Amino acid sequence: MSFDYKITDVDLDVKKLFENHTIKEIELILKQVQQELDRKKIELRTLVGERYRDLIEAADTISEMQQTSEEIVTKIVNVQEKFSDLHQQYLIGFNMDAQQRSIPKETSDISDSVVMQIKILMDIPEQIWSAIDDKNFLLATQLFLLAQHINYSLTFEVGDDLPIKYPIVSKQWSIINQFKNLINTFCIESLQSIELSTETAANSLAALSLLDGLNSCELLNKLIFLRKQTITSLITSESNYNVKNKIKLSLSILMKTIPLISHCFTKYGDFHSGLVSHYIDDIKQQDAIFLLCQLDLDEELMNEFLPLTTKSYKPFKEYDLEKIPIDSIQESVKTFFDWIKQITLTEVKKLLNLITSIKGVYSIREECLAVSVPENWEHAWETFSLPSSNFWLEFFQPLLTDRVKDILNEKLSLCFDNLKTNASKLFGEVTSDSCRYAENDLRWYVWKDEPTDVPQNLMKGANSDAKRPLLMKARAFSPNLIKLCDSFESDLSEFLSHLKQYLYELEQPVKLKNDSLAADIYLTTNKFCDRNEIQEYLQKTGTKCIEDFIVCLKHEFTIDNPRIGKQNVNAIVAARFLQALPTLCTHFKECFTMSRSSSLTLSNAKWQEICDKLKLESAAMWSVWAKCFTKNISHHRNVCLIKETDNELRIHVVIADWEKVMIEEEAEEGKRIKSEILVPHQPAVHLQKFLASICQDLNKIIPHTMPRAILNEIINNIAAELLDYYDKLCVNPGIRQKQAMQILFDVKYLSLLMVPRDSKLLAEKSNQVCSSITSKIDPFDLDVFYPFINANVKKSVQRTLLIFGSLVPHMEQLHSVLGAKMSEHSEGVKLAVKDPPGVLALCSGSPWFPPLAVTAPIKNPSAPLPAPLLEKSQQRRKQTGKEQAKSDSTGSTIKSGAAAFFGAMGSDWFGSS
Repeated sequence: MSFDYKITDVDLDVKKLFENHTIKEIELILKQVQQELDRKKIELRTLVGERYRDLIEAADTISEMQQTSEEIVTKIVNVQEKFSDLHQQYLIGFNMDAQQRSIPKETSDISDSVVMQIKILMDIPEQIWSAIDDKNFLLATQLFLLAQHINYSLTFEVGDDLPIKYPIVSKQWSIINQFKNLINTFCIESLQSIELSTETAANSLAALSLLDGLNSCELLNKLIFLRKQTITSLITSESNYNVKNKIKLSLSILMKTIPLISHCFTKYGDFHSGLVSHYIDDIKQQDAIFLLCQLDLDEELMNEFLPLTTKSYKPFKEYDLEKIPIDSIQESVKTFFDWIKQITLTEVKKLLNLITSIKGVYSIREECLAVSVPENWEHAWETFSLPSSNFWLEFFQPLLTDRVKDILNEKLSLCFDNLKTNASKLFGEVTSDSCRYAENDLRWYVWKDEPTDVPQNLMKGANSDAKRPLLMKARAFSPNLIKLCDSFESDLSEFLSHLKQYLYELEQPVKLKNDSLAADIYLTTNKFCDRNEIQEYLQKTGTKCIEDFIVCLKHEFTIDNPRIGKQNVNAIVAARFLQALPTLCTHFKECFTMSRSSSLTLSNAKWQEICDKLKLESAAMWSVWAKCFTKNISHHRNVCLIKETDNELRIHVVIADWEKVMIEEEAEEGKRIKSEILVPHQPAVHLQKFLASICQDLNKIIPHTMPRAILNEIINNIAAELLDYYDKLCVNPGIRQKQAMQILFDVKYLSLLMVPRDSKLLAEKSNQVCSSITSKIDPFDLDVFYPFINANVKKSVQRTLLIFGSLVPHMEQLHSVLGAKMSEHSEGVKLAVKDPPGVLALCSGSPWFPPLAVTAPIKNPSAPLPAPLLEKSQQRRKQTGKEQAKSDSTGSTIKSGAAAFFGAMGSDWFGSS
């Protein structure tokens, strides 16, 4: 019966719940409560999410409204200022109210000199505006000062009644008096302009000197201050210039400021003083009549009617500029340097942070290096008695280097984050039930022939591709692994190509190349000064990122309970990826071996260190898989090896088909007695099944691609498991002699096949098991059978070497132990030959594929041999038996006068018929 309980009716009293309901009902109530809680949580999250989204939209709308309103207010203010400027520029001098225009002129009391001076005051505003339009602020200042002198002259000539008698004079002077601030403003704007010539700067500074009475030091500080404002406004304002142009113009302004200071204040051309002093000196001796002649007035009338004090007055005589001391210039320039360092470290760095690619940084560098060095650059520094300074190298290049480092760090981190994501996705896919292409069983890939395995252009002299399909199969790099490497390569490709362009300038745009012809060697000599620094940083960052990735593989995917996937499959994929990384990921290799040539990568100690580390970490991943594989060994032992108890041990399971051997012995009367014995000649069936199952599991992961040390570790574990099994089997007191001989054969077989000489523990264990099992065999029989068992062990190892080759940790030693191979002729005569003719070499020189014996069907053993051939055969057997008895230490002494025993090789490769 199902239990349904309403959550609303549940009493929160725990005691009543346990009194009124059973344990199962309470568990169901708990589940219902939990489901209700989860439902409420989801509803609450949905409600909060909707309200939060509405709040965000409202906030964004308010922010946009605020920004729009600010822009509108700013534009209105700009319009008002523009109209005000236009009003002052074009209406000053012409605005006279109706009342003043209607006042009748008292011509009867006006003298000619007053009329002439009023006429001059009426014409001067237009002339001042013309001078301002021509950016001749010095002339505008001169006219203003001349108008000021004429106003004083009229006041002196007419007296205090001037405003009453001639109100137009006061009105006109009030208009002209506004030009002082206007000229000052235009001079400052001129000095703040991006493109500022020496003549314009000197003209504006001379005008400021006349207007405000500034001396040379004050003018110098004024000039430096205004150039600072220009650079600051250019960098910080939201103008139409992009980052590249802002930095380029900033560098240009900084470089032009130094010659500007020199030309304006120390020496200009053939003059021994600055251009500002030269302009002031030129106008010092000018009198008023000289300036008035430039106002389109009749010179004769001015000479006739102007008073002498006005005509001969020299309004600029008292202005004089002293030469600035060198120490003052040096102090100002050093202060300017300190400011440059500060502004570049703060504002220019902020600009560079907006650049998100190395290509953008490269473009900025090329544009800046194309800036032409001002003329007389070195001469300007000589006038300051200061060493020449490279603004680009000292202030800007380090910022670009730091930005390139930051971008490298960001890009590499992003690449490895994507690699972690793709690897995590791969771990989840290859361990899913729907996955067709398993990574822990690559036989579907390695042993499947494809038309593209060998490229057609390989035989035409084309460069060998590191990702040839056949080569990938030989290394057990699956398509999933290749795809993972390709995605990692594509992430690295773009920014590494940009970095290579930045460090080596492999391709230079035509426009920049043409512009750079105008650049001086002053900037381009140290163009790649940061190459080594950036490459070292790239190597350091790449090392850190790969170490973080390895830590991620260890702590998230190859632990006992991985976050995604299964431990054994993840360990295989991780180990193979670390193996493939140095070979398939060429762009990652470029992080450590980058050079000018795209086809040449120079190896270095750092890259070798990374390769060694990847090799060690790959071996560590294989070790994780090897620990998982020990479960397979135990499983196959339980399934394949004998599980019967001591009393139930069956002979037909332990003992396989034995070989019949004919031996002869000489009796006391000289007669030769023939006898037939049965000798084990192949491992027990269950042992072969166990080894075949192990090899099948190993072959799934292509064992030759594993590190040899890990494979040897697995082989040692298998050998130890078998020796432990046989050691426990030898304890059985009911083992018969035939069983003991088969066990002795099996132990010697697996010892010869799987135990190397340098493995002392396994060798001692094997000797111990052999000693234990030989104690259950009759000593006389042991002496008779032992040589044949040894010979058959070697032959059995030879026969099964191709099948169990993956379990041989000492192939070279094994070949030396086996020695010359035996071959059987079709007639049945056994000969010892070094290179038997009936052998087909599958792969010469490879320890994994020893020669395969080509066997022939066995003749009828009952058929008699020809007499000469039989005689030869018996002689050969006698000779071979004697040599074998001499060479075998265990068969040197035969009890009861037994003759030498002759081994036979009558069975074919797969056993006797």
